[in-house]
Amino acid sequence: MDVTLDNIAQFATSTRPGKIPADVLDKADKILLDSLACAYAGLQSPGAKVAAAITDIPRGTPGTVIGTHAEATLDMAAFWNTCMIRYADCNDSLTGGHPSDMFGPLIAVAGAHGLPGRTLLSGIAVAYEVFHLLIFKSRQYYKHKGALVDNLSFDQGFYVATSAAAGIAHMLQYDKAKTAAAVSLAATSGLPLRASRAGELSHYKGVATAVSSRAAVFACQLAESGLTAPSAPFEGRHGFIEIFEGKAGPMNLGPLGEWYILRTALKYFPATANCQVSIWTAREMRALVDVEQVREIVLHTSRFLWHESGSEPAKWAPTTHETADHSLPYIFTTALVDGNIDLRSYDDDKLARPHVLALMQKVKVVVDPEIEAAYPAILQIRAVATLVDGTTREVHCKNPKGVPLNPMNRDDIKIKFQQLAGPTLGDKTDKFWDLACTLADSANIKTVFKQMVVE
Repeated sequence: MDVTLDNIAQFATSTRPGKIPADVLDKADKILLDSLACAYAGLQSPGAKVAAAITDIPRGTPGTVIGTHAEATLDMAAFWNTCMIRYADCNDSLTGGHPSDMFGPLIAVAGAHGLPGRTLLSGIAVAYEVFHLLIFKSRQYYKHKGALVDNLSFDQGFYVATSAAAGIAHMLQYDKAKTAAAVSLAATSGLPLRASRAGELSHYKGVATAVSSRAAVFACQLAESGLTAPSAPFEGRHGFIEIFEGKAGPMNLGPLGEWYILRTALKYFPATANCQVSIWTAREMRALVDVEQVREIVLHTSRFLWHESGSEPAKWAPTTHETADHSLPYIFTTALVDGNIDLRSYDDDKLARPHVLALMQKVKVVVDPEIEAAYPAILQIRAVATLVDGTTREVHCKNPKGVPLNPMNRDDIKIKFQQLAGPTLGDKTDKFWDLACTLADSANIKTVFKQMVVE
């Protein structure tokens, strides 16, 4: 067994819920509440509708599916949940990924087994720890010019599947051998390509990590049944390190148990994480300019934000929700015109507004060396607007609401729950919020989710 796999298996099996710090569990609870807001917003998303149409009737105990009495196999329940959580692109961010995508499988499994809320929260904390360290390791290749590939070559589903498997193994108290098998099977099952996030984005962008969530559950089921797994998926021949370096070698993952979940950022608006700061920038710029008088706006930002959301022609002419919520020009321009970004910002009629499309063509995105040097510790945009009379207006925003240096509190999350879940839940919104707040201390989370069903 390679050292990384051994360390992950040891951490997942030796960590006990009662030993996890209270602030870590509280953070996990806040992220859970935040993710449920996203899930109810995505109850009728394309991925959720597909899941409902193709789900199998379980032969054993069904997995818990958020918001419905429908019965589904554990893996399909995981897929279904993550489709809903991911759709609005308003869930959390940590080290460049969205670890709450793992709530899909963790909730499905914890509900099926009638686990207490504290066990779910500890599973979340364990999964987040593995997620951060794995994705952080790959991000080191982001600026490593000697590497064969960088972390932009494949998608975060690798970390979701592998880390969720560790979280499930922890919750179900697998022994070390079964935990290692589950993690190895999840890690070896495939690296999803970031093609799902390139060009004109399709429905698959919103379900890509749901596929990985399903794979995590399947890997755990295989391990439970005694299937053996590769012994060195990270550091061995043809493993994770060889993908980057061209040869096997140590991963040097770093210590587990630092509780990186505390660094998790939440999103105040339904848009991709790095674009959050652009909304606050636009809201400030809105008070300084008449959009009719704008000749050009240059957005100075990090390489990652430019690459992900401002480097392709499709981002200047989005025709789908999935493309628009990852388009820096669209998000900035819409916030500049409307003063806000909400789920309605991605309706077809909003995407087709001529004056917004025309203003978007005046927006340029460039990589700023100083901003790049501070990334990802500081998320920022410096916007410079040049007016038709030649005068300029400048706004420089840093650390948007929701990042660890400017965190959202429980009241902020409640407002988000009301805004995202309200259109679906109606007059049940506050009741469902109150129920969600009892999950952490519940003896059986399944009994709570049964009360949070949308008829």
